[in-house]
Formats: sequence, structure tokens, C-alpha cells
Amino acid sequence: MSKTVILIPSRLSAKKLPGKPLLKINNLPIISHVVKRGQETGLGDVIVCAEDSEIVSAVEKNGGKAILTGNHHKNGTERIYEGLQKLKMTNVGAIFRK
Repeated sequence: MSKTVILIPSRLSAKKLPGKPLLKINNLPIISHVVKRGQETGLGDVIVCAEDSEIVSAVEKNGGKAILTGNHHKNGTERIYEGLQKLKMTNVGAIFRK
């Protein structure tokens, strides 16, 4: 049976609102709220693919999973592709980009 994975691309250097993933709502970083919503779907593993170690640390501190990716990507899809390669997951039938 194939596996479903939710991969969330994230970075601090957004042009519209730099640092957005670490801004807090009710004392929880926004990226952790996004992870929790993904987990609530029950579809499968939820993993943040981030170019910043601060995001990885924040996600892990709040009980989520995250991996560090390069900072050379043109978009979130490229970041997700690198994350999937680093995770070396096999038998993945669906990937949802949040």
C-alpha cells in the first residue's frame, strides 16, 4: 500500500512578510499551527521542508517533524522535491503541498 505524505515548504526570507513562519499566534509559531492542521487531517506524516535552521528547531520544539533544505530553490515545489529526496521515502503514492 502506498503512503501519503504532507510536505510543507517554509522559509524566513519571504518578501511580503519576512520571518512569517516564526511569528506567534497564541504563543505558537505560525508554522507549528500549519503542521498541526496537517496532522489533524490524518492523511499521513507531516514534514516541514525549510531552508532555515530556526524553522526546523521551532517545528521540532513543538512536536513536529522538519528537515533542512538548501536555500537555492526558486519555489516551494523545488524545496519539497529536495525534501522528498533527502527523506529517501519509498512507496509514496501521494504528496500534498500545503
